[in-house]
Order: sequence, then structure tokens, then C-alpha cells
Amino acid sequence: MWRRAPFVSRWARLGLAVLLVGGCAAKADPFGQQVKRIDEISIAGEELFSRGDLKRASRNFSRALTMSRSVDYLPGAAQQLNNLGAVALEEEDYQQARDYFTQAYNLNQERQQFTAASINQANLATVAQKQGQTAAVSQHLSAAQEAALQSRSPQALGRVYLQWASFYLDQNDPGSAQTFLTRAEPLATAPELKGALFHHRGRLALARGDTGQALEMFTRALAIDRSVLDRAAMAADLFYLGEVYQTRGDLSPAWDNYVRAFDVYAGMGRKAQLSKCLKRLQEVNREGSLGHSLERFEKLANPTPTPS
Repeated sequence: MWRRAPFVSRWARLGLAVLLVGGCAAKADPFGQQVKRIDEISIAGEELFSRGDLKRASRNFSRALTMSRSVDYLPGAAQQLNNLGAVALEEEDYQQARDYFTQAYNLNQERQQFTAASINQANLATVAQKQGQTAAVSQHLSAAQEAALQSRSPQALGRVYLQWASFYLDQNDPGSAQTFLTRAEPLATAPELKGALFHHRGRLALARGDTGQALEMFTRALAIDRSVLDRAAMAADLFYLGEVYQTRGDLSPAWDNYVRAFDVYAGMGRKAQLSKCLKRLQEVNREGSLGHSLERFEKLANPTPTPS
């Protein structure tokens, strides 16, 4: 499972912080006040996005984009294009997402904002991954890595290494995944990166059949992701904890963790992930003869309830 949420909300927020550091927001002048207002509108949009309210989030980001352009605030324009790309990605409008991320990348590359440009290329890699375009994923991650190196930001480079690791885990190449996790480890000092590092270590351990190590890694990832309230990452951690317990045949804790993942995804309005959680709940309920009711999960995940 691609760690989305790992990816779009988490990296977008890091990008926002980078883009505003040293900017005009702190100055008591009309331009600075406008930048501060743009920031407020964007942050409100990110909160709406995290709750799955994509229409209202899109309105906020579009408004912030218009305001940024109206005062020639190019960092703000680039950030809002990235945010609109994140909305389009969640809506599975991949062409629109690609267009927004590319526009953001071009703006950042022209201004030599390499950390932000790296984020844009990593997001383009996610678009390609969603479409099953493996060669394009590799191409965009290579571009993201090059931009991260140009930025001289350890966090930017660590972020790309973690996405490389995720990519290779999706390709069932644990050896390459291990290589990139080793490279990412000394760079993953921020809580968001530490959570992702432990998460992917858990995935690697699970791929190698070491469920004990996987359980430890996902538990540590969940603790970090909860501390920064990264809902998408928390849900992914919980889902994989359910998978670890299911693999071990411990079906009661597997059920509990799938339920917790389901509820977090439900709060975010993530229909595709709800369907995946429901499928696992059906499996462990049947395999363990647990006798739990699936009614509320079916109602939330599907318009038409499926047989339990």
C-alpha cells in the first residue's frame, strides 16, 4: 500500500514551512500582511483536505492561488498549485494533478527553490505510481533526488530516499528498499520522516516474514505519527498492524486494528481505503469466526451493503 497520505499531506506541509521561512510574512507591511492572509487561507484548506472535504479545500487553495498571483507572490502561487494537485490526486483526476504539480515544479525550478521542486517531482512520482507507470515513477524520483541534492537539505534528501524505499517495496525488491532505508536513516531527524522510516522498516520486515520486527516498527511509527496528528500515516500504520496480526493468525487484534484504521479513514472521507479495510474485516471475521457485525462498515464503505 503506497503511503499516501504519507506522502501528499505530509510533504505538502513540509513544503509550506520551507516556502515561508525567511519570507515577508513577519514584516509589518501591506505585502507581508497579504502573505500572512494567504498562509491562513492555505492552512485552513489543508485542514479541510485532511478531513476529506476536498471541494472546500480546493476553494481555499484556489483563492490563495488567486491572491498570490495578484500580489506577485510566486512562492505562494507555487505552493497553491501543489496543493491543488494534491486535491486532484485524491479525486483521481491524474491529468489535472500532473498539470498542477508540473506548473508548481516549473515555478520552483525557475526560482531555484530546489526543496519545493523536489516535493513537486515526488508528487509527480505518486501520480505515475497511481497509474501503474513504473518507468515514470523512477524518472520523477530521480528528478526529485537531483533537486534535493541541489537544495543541500538533509530532510529533502531523506524524504526522497524514503519514497524510493516505498517504491521498491511495491516492486517486491526488498534489497533495494533496504539500501534506501539505510541511506535515509541518518537524514530522518524530523518526526514526520522518523514515522515514515519506521513504517517502511515495518513493511520490509513483513515482506521478509519477520512479523515480530514488523509489529515493533509499525507500533513505533504509529506513536510518532499520532504525536504529529498525521491521520493518513496513522491509518496506514494501523492497517499494516492489522495485516501483521492477520499474518500471524492473531485475528482478534487484527480485527481491532483494521477497525481503527477504518475509523481514521472514515474521518478523512477516503472511500477507496474504506473498501480495502472492509475487505480485510470480512476476511478476519470469517477466518476467525469472530461473529462481529459488519453493518456499520458496509454502510460507510458501500452504498449497497455486501453479504457478511
